[in-house]
Amino acid sequence: MNIVSVKNISGQQDYILKEDDKTVLKLRYKKDLHTARIETDTERRVLIIDDEGLLKTKSVLKNEYGIRIGSLNYDNFSDTQGSVDIEGVKYRFIVKNGEVPELNIYKGSRRNLVYSCQLVFDDISSRIKGSQTASLIIA
Repeated sequence: MNIVSVKNISGQQDYILKEDDKTVLKLRYKKDLHTARIETDTERRVLIIDDEGLLKTKSVLKNEYGIRIGSLNYDNFSDTQGSVDIEGVKYRFIVKNGEVPELNIYKGSRRNLVYSCQLVFDDISSRIKGSQTASLIIA
């Protein structure tokens, strides 16, 4: 089972992606610096997450050198679904807030599920919202 655990510490959010009890990815998002530090078994990266736009804002993902590599757009009036564009490939995402929250990522239509995982929060009363979703989806 694929699980993302979420832990909120003052000023940062930590995400850990586990596949079959093995940690695959760690992400530390610092909201005040707009940075995400990503660590896997073979690689470490620092990514910059900025907001662009006036009426309809979108989150933009840049690499360590400030070069744009992707973006995230929410659907109108929603903070749980939208689209992610990474290096020219577009994905749809839906976060289902239920008893056990789930993240589903699709390529093209809803029939083409690419990835699905459960979300586990350190605080039971937490629900996934805007800034949490952005860093989680991009990871």
